Amino acid sequence: MRKGVLLLTAGFVLLSLFSSPAEPVKTTPATMKRQHDPIQVPGTLLRPLHGEGLDNFRLYSSRKGKLAEVPFQVDERLRDGTFIFHLGEKSNAHLANNQLDPQDFLVFRIGDSGDRVPRESWPSPNGVEIELEDPLDGGKSWVYLLSFKEDAPPRLELDTVTLEHWDPWERPELPFVVRGLSYRIKGLVNEIRGKHYKTAINKDFRVPESAGGTDVNLLDGQKMRAYCEILGGRFRVEANETNFIGGIESLTHGYVRGFGRQWLTVAMPLNLRAPRIYSDVFTYDRIIVSPMILNIPFNPEAMITRAGIEFGYDLNENAYGMRFYSPNCLDGVTIDGKMTEREKAIPDDWVPWYLITGPQGSLLFRVDIEEKFMKQTDNRLTYIDDLDQAFPPEDIPGSIGYARTTIEITSVEPGQYAFQIEWYFPPHLYQPGGYDKELLKQFLNIKDNPVLINAAGRTAKNEAMTPPPLLPLKR
Repeated sequence: MRKGVLLLTAGFVLLSLFSSPAEPVKTTPATMKRQHDPIQVPGTLLRPLHGEGLDNFRLYSSRKGKLAEVPFQVDERLRDGTFIFHLGEKSNAHLANNQLDPQDFLVFRIGDSGDRVPRESWPSPNGVEIELEDPLDGGKSWVYLLSFKEDAPPRLELDTVTLEHWDPWERPELPFVVRGLSYRIKGLVNEIRGKHYKTAINKDFRVPESAGGTDVNLLDGQKMRAYCEILGGRFRVEANETNFIGGIESLTHGYVRGFGRQWLTVAMPLNLRAPRIYSDVFTYDRIIVSPMILNIPFNPEAMITRAGIEFGYDLNENAYGMRFYSPNCLDGVTIDGKMTEREKAIPDDWVPWYLITGPQGSLLFRVDIEEKFMKQTDNRLTYIDDLDQAFPPEDIPGSIGYARTTIEITSVEPGQYAFQIEWYFPPHLYQPGGYDKELLKQFLNIKDNPVLINAAGRTAKNEAMTPPPLLPLKR
């Protein structure tokens, strides 16, 4: 794995960089309308290429009869499902065999797929045709994973996501900065007892002009709060983003996605150690996905009266004029730091997503909690746009467009529960007076109605938005 970058850069300018054969070939035109889905092909669909060396692979797509290389990566995994990490304290790159195995994943972008071409036009006869099919309208497109035994063409080394400080362990005082096609996010660095801790808690979020934004920071901060009450509420322990200790345990840079395992815990007095919370992060050019498993070994009601977490983006004055939307507020409200009667009337019932959009850019935020866990907890999304309502610590007193997600626990059955946070950054979503509703549906459908992948006589759903754990679950 080359020393470089993690997450994603510009996409639609790729074709101008591709080499192509002189003579066009006869094709079946693609009818796929989707442009934003990351695609994760399980290795089980690529049987004809099992055992082939990864360095020999190239991925091709056809546009207007011309074949050209497109960005891709193969994520290696061990037989037990452990991903191969190239950086970090849990690096296991020495265990990689550099061959395609059934447990591995081929990853690329649907926007780079194209027309269908006959086998005789392939640059190498040793390969697999991969067909993508939209389950909603039947649209199709294709790519070709080819293996070259010798004389392989130069690899198209074009990253679609960038980790600006590529090695998180090299300069601990530098923030974790991720840049994709339609976003740039900077993490918070906490200095506690003279030591720097990089966290993935966002401190700076901006949308570049190329994606329809203004490239200005829209965040006061990402709030991450937790509390626990014991003895009937007489004692309360609290934590917030300023006293969290965090870091990146392991990481892999890729051309199409990066992935790593991050950890977070609370700084305790007297150098006491609190348990670590681990979460996986998969980063694409327009999307960030953080799946995790909540492991509850015993019912907390035996020890606590109540516990909870809350999180969300508190914006700054640069976000004035943007609009907030959710399933409880489909007509939208204007973000300006002044709570209107209409805003006060927005129900704080649980909703799975909310959207902020404007000339400054767009963010679609989703939280997906396992239904069994939802039924045992109190969950809310409360919209607060009021400079007189503060939730310190914060740099800008008050709340600006703060969509506050709250999860409270009193009694939960022991077990493991799936929990996932998703960030979508739809480019050019904003429209004067509203937003592009069809584009929003396209992004929601990436997960809600996943593309079907057909290859070598087998079919699978695209699970790029629901990837497996980076490390096997311990039960």
